[in-house]
Amino acid sequence: MTAPRKLILVLAGPTASGKTDLAEGLAKILPVRLLSADSQQVYRGMDIGTCKPTMEARKDWGLVDLADPGEPFSAGSFSRAAAELCRLAWADGRIPLLCGGTGLYLKALLEGLAEIPPIPVEVRQGLEEQYALNGLEPLLDRLDDVDPDLAAGVDRANPRRVLRALEVFEATGKPLSAWQAAETRPALQPDAALWLGLDPGKDALARRIAQRVDACLSQGWLEEVRTLRARHGADVLRRSAAIGYPELLGHLEGHCSLAEARDAVLRRTRGYARRQRTWFRAVPALRWSAEAPELAALAQTFVHKEE
Repeated sequence: MTAPRKLILVLAGPTASGKTDLAEGLAKILPVRLLSADSQQVYRGMDIGTCKPTMEARKDWGLVDLADPGEPFSAGSFSRAAAELCRLAWADGRIPLLCGGTGLYLKALLEGLAEIPPIPVEVRQGLEEQYALNGLEPLLDRLDDVDPDLAAGVDRANPRRVLRALEVFEATGKPLSAWQAAETRPALQPDAALWLGLDPGKDALARRIAQRVDACLSQGWLEEVRTLRARHGADVLRRSAAIGYPELLGHLEGHCSLAEARDAVLRRTRGYARRQRTWFRAVPALRWSAEAPELAALAQTFVHKEE
């Protein structure tokens, strides 16, 4: 008797496209194990702004609430944790369904990432001190000089990404883009994988983003930021890669009005969605649709054909 084939479903696409709803719908009709592939949903307490599944639904999701804000958590950390849960899902007769918009995390799991040497504490602390004293602009200028390939695509409003690129260069003398281009081995090798991409289109996505930001604010996002500041300190939020948390912190500290913070969140979210589109459109295996039912049908066909 042959062993069951090890299948994986990947549901990707830009932020606010409706991936979570589709994934939870698929879990009702297919034997899947829901796994988040979102780099910010791993942080405890960052619930509203990262649009985590509800507390009731969260028991059905893996790779959520793995670290405290400010605690280092890399694509490698994700890859190791995700690979373990995928193997457990297969052992239980289920199919891992990785749902999220963090392309680097998915790449780390299914294609592999270079093994970058550990970064000395003094290098990381030195760069963080520079950021605290002088802000992000001098660091961006340095990144343009030492790693122009990475600088061309990095989120220039995201201090964590900029600091990570610079600390790798400072510690190794080799640009992060060069490390990422090195030949790698995947952490997980399924027998078959189906990549699905949900994208409602530029105009519809812009409306969905605005609706989601307003919904998060009405659900208590500002109070969540206030609680996180009291628990972990303002610096942790200021350096956070999670969109909205640094902006709302700025409002709490009196640097801008709530309306101005909201506008900044919208601009940054739209920019992030554009970069996600660009990243995922370069993945040849992705099957794209603006319609969730079409992707659900593809997932069902894949599972029944490969079983």
